[in-house]
Amino acid sequence: MKNVKKFLTSQRGVNTVEVVIILAVVVGLAIIFRERIGAFANNLMDKVFENDIDLGVDTLKDLGQ
Repeated sequence: MKNVKKFLTSQRGVNTVEVVIILAVVVGLAIIFRERIGAFANNLMDKVFENDIDLGVDTLKDLGQ
């Protein structure tokens, strides 16, 4: 009985369990919202790479003047 009580009050491994639970929640949310996350990422990449900017030496010199 003493060993059972000691086991139940032990704090060993609590941090590991917390991390596993948090990861499970994050993965669950990613699975639920995967289409929205994908659409957001695609939209973001489209916006970032929308304008083709020439970053050659001549262009950078023109921008500096």
